[in-house]
Amino acid sequence: MVDKTFVANNDSSTITVRNGKQETLDKIFKLLRMRGFNIQADQRILEEYPILANTHWEGSKGNLLFKANIYPAGFQLEFYQEVVTENRHGGYYDFDKFKKMPYLIKCEFIITRKYISHLLELEGYINKTEPEFMYAADKVMNRIKSCWHYKEGKELPDYEIPSYNARDKDDKQIYNGQVKYFRDHKGRLKRGTVYHNINNMWWVLLNKYEYTNVASFQLFDLVKGEEVIPKLYNRNIPQRIKVEKARTRFNEQFNYLMLRETHINHLRLLISEELVDHDKEINMSVKVPLKKDTVVLKTKGLKYAAIKVNGSYFDGREGITFNENGFIGFAGWASDYNVKPFVNAFVKWMDWLEKVSEKVA
Repeated sequence: MVDKTFVANNDSSTITVRNGKQETLDKIFKLLRMRGFNIQADQRILEEYPILANTHWEGSKGNLLFKANIYPAGFQLEFYQEVVTENRHGGYYDFDKFKKMPYLIKCEFIITRKYISHLLELEGYINKTEPEFMYAADKVMNRIKSCWHYKEGKELPDYEIPSYNARDKDDKQIYNGQVKYFRDHKGRLKRGTVYHNINNMWWVLLNKYEYTNVASFQLFDLVKGEEVIPKLYNRNIPQRIKVEKARTRFNEQFNYLMLRETHINHLRLLISEELVDHDKEINMSVKVPLKKDTVVLKTKGLKYAAIKVNGSYFDGREGITFNENGFIGFAGWASDYNVKPFVNAFVKWMDWLEKVSEKVA
């Protein structure tokens, strides 16, 4: 049986029809013309790709515009406007087209969407539009139950979640419905009711209308009085700032001419040690592989070196790279927090290198 569905989300300006046929699209065009829309072949496509002109259209009613195209798996209509735009190429290329619509244009679009949705339902298409909820709890429960890996009862307190995805900052087991604390990116203490999302990520209901997504290792129970004190004078320096400081120190104290392969091997060892401690903290598995990617010139020192890392779901990502142009890269793929072991290892390595250089001198 052919799956005939459509999606017309309330916060989107796009209507997508799965397994939609040309005759259904023609009926929509007829409806739109009756409501005052002018419709023609997409003029840009007609000029640049004339062979595709019979599958691409554009239309307008006052300031409300749309483009439509049909393809083997269905068709799509995308509405937009040119009154309030950000992209220099026009409103069609803007993100958040629905939010940017002025009030009257938005009202016209909402009415048009309602008529199109009603027609599609009469044609036998099932409405798969995401439901709209007012409260955070309803939004989170909908996200949990609509996720592809959902199993019956996953949102209940007694549902067994793998321990490696449900250990908090203090290595305590986390259960659905518990109240947990965490600190946001500004160091402010927050709390909420937690429900498992996916992997080690947890939904946190902050209040009646707000929720967020937090990693398990960021959650904790408030058992110490000092945890309540805002971190006004003890904020951690962002890792990327530490990266710049490390680069500056290297450029001031060292250079590629001083380096040999044995120095790079020692850095690889320090990174491995730091990753072991970091893995325990965040329940990840990141390791430095045995294979080396190092080029050393015997008379002129180091030319290029790349220390790469492997993880449970990736291989060969950047750890630390000594580029030929002199730029040192630190785990460009990683979040600010996950750069930490590489920066720490590099700083320890420079301390070691400084002592070694003094002995040689």
